[in-house]
Amino acid sequence: VVVCDGFVGNVALKTSEGLAEMIGFFVKDAFSRNLFTKLTGLVAMPVLKAFRQRIDPRRHNGASLLGLKGIVIKSHGGADVIAFYFAIREAAAEVKKNVPERISEHLASMLSESETV
Repeated sequence: VVVCDGFVGNVALKTSEGLAEMIGFFVKDAFSRNLFTKLTGLVAMPVLKAFRQRIDPRRHNGASLLGLKGIVIKSHGGADVIAFYFAIREAAAEVKKNVPERISEHLASMLSESETV
C-alpha cells in the first residue's frame, strides 16, 4: 500500500510498470537464446505463467480515494476489461467491509484519544 499525492503516485506507478515490462523482456530474452534455454523455458512455463498472473498490474487495478463519504476507486487510464473488473471487485469489497464508515470511526476514536491527552 502506498499513500501519496497523485504526482508521486503516478511516478511510482510508471516506474514500477516500466520495471515489470523490462524484467519480462529480459526473462523472455534469456529463455530464447538457444535450444537449451528454450527447453528450460518450456519446463518453467507453468511457474512463469503463475508468476505473471500474480504480478499482473491489471489484477491490482484501482486506488481508493480517501477522505470522501463514499467509495471511489480511481482506475488506471489505460485499463482494459480485466483491469476494470478488478477495480469493480475492489469497490464491492470496500462496500462489504464498510470502509468509509470504519475509517471515519477510527479517525474519530483517534481524535477523541488525542483530546484526552
